[in-house]
This record gives sequence, structure tokens and C-alpha cells, in this order.
Amino acid sequence: MGADDNRRTADRHAVYMGAEITTPEGKVRSAITQDASKTGLLLLTRARLEIGAKLSIRVYVPGDEDKSEVVEGHVVRKDPLDINESSLWREKVAVHFDHELPEWLTTALVSVSEKQEQLFGKRK
Repeated sequence: MGADDNRRTADRHAVYMGAEITTPEGKVRSAITQDASKTGLLLLTRARLEIGAKLSIRVYVPGDEDKSEVVEGHVVRKDPLDINESSLWREKVAVHFDHELPEWLTTALVSVSEKQEQLFGKRK
């Protein structure tokens, strides 16, 4: 991921959660988070998105299917998945939020990340 790693302004956490992306054309696409921070997400998706595209992302909190949050942001990077990573998903897309996540959602992401690490081991 290279140069972008040096520009991070918040701690990121490996966390895999379902998300819905609404594209600039209004299409809703599925995605899964790969890592998250209070300022952005790295998503795996089949959606074909361009750098700079404005997105609306609904993030679902595991364990509380009725709880979700819609955040706005824009694509700052996209990378095709290599042959060893590719399956259902087509690309890794880095999204920077227009505004930091609410504290409750940041706390939930960290909690889910810690639980996933306990269950599956440290990733990355």
C-alpha cells in the first residue's frame, strides 16, 4: 500500500464487517471492510469505482443487525486484487471519510476487531 500508509491520521484496525456502497450513479453495491479507522475504510468490493468518486457507505455492526451508520467519503485509492486474493471481490478500495466516525461506531469497530483477533488470530 506504500506511500498512503505514511499519510494515515488515525489508528487502523483489521476488521471484517458487511457494508453497502451507494455509488455516484445511485447504485447500491455490497462490500466488506478489511480495515477501518475513524477517518476511513479499506473495502473489498466488486463495484468498479474511480479515484475521487463520492460514496455513501452503510456500515453494519455485527451482533446488532438493526444498528448501522451511513458515512460519506471519497475513493482515495483502488487496487485490483491479485490472483491469490481474488474470489468474490474484485478490488480493494480505500475511502477517506468526509467527517470522522461517531465515537460509538469507532468503539464498535475496535471491539469487533479485538474479538475477531481472539477468534481468528492477528491478520495482516
